[in-house]
Amino acid sequence: MSWNTPAGRVVWAGPPGWSRLPNVTRALLVLTAAGYLGGVLRLAPMRLLSLFPERIWPALELWRLVTYPLVVLGIFNVLFGLLILWMFGWELEVTFGSRPFALFVLSAVVVSALLGTAVALLFPAAGAMAGAGLSGLLTAMIVAWALLGPRLPANLFGILPMTRRGFALLALVLVVFGELESSRSLPQLLFLLGGLPVAWLFVRTTRRGGGGSVRPFRRRWNPFRRRRFTVVEDRSGRIH
Repeated sequence: MSWNTPAGRVVWAGPPGWSRLPNVTRALLVLTAAGYLGGVLRLAPMRLLSLFPERIWPALELWRLVTYPLVVLGIFNVLFGLLILWMFGWELEVTFGSRPFALFVLSAVVVSALLGTAVALLFPAAGAMAGAGLSGLLTAMIVAWALLGPRLPANLFGILPMTRRGFALLALVLVVFGELESSRSLPQLLFLLGGLPVAWLFVRTTRRGGGGSVRPFRRRWNPFRRRRFTVVEDRSGRIH
């Protein structure tokens, strides 16, 4: 993605490597990969983690409101999700701060689930809904990233140079029409777009009050790690 330098030039800069990712973004990547592997290897009951309106009310299985993003089906879905989390998550965490970014992720996930569930329960004729995967969270992250600098250039790996606003609009068009073609369900569509108000609110709050602190990844002390030392020779010729 593109960044503006202090000199006013626009240069292309990719996301940082694994060792420099902040904690929340790192945790999201790990949880996404673990959820996918848990489903493929059948190590976790994916159906118990997915979101179904009838299991929220009247069954009151409320943990589903936060566990459904772990249910990532398909290798292409998980790779795309990891790529988006890596590309956009670290910048949002640096801008918001680690704790606000974690709250942003949790709020987007829960609000999307509640909105889709409420519409599905109140208007059964509008269509069915089954919540799983990262699509709603990723859409909210892309929109929040675009709102932070709508006119900034976005040149993702040299493909389709455009503004951040244009990239976000393109992503929304793909999400909306893709869902209309596949399910034609209003609750499912609102489930995917439910995080957009959260994105707008967090960006507005950040502009007013500034971002928080970022917690970098801390390496644990390793007694077997090679240490650097300096060789010094004194006047007598001894080496220390």
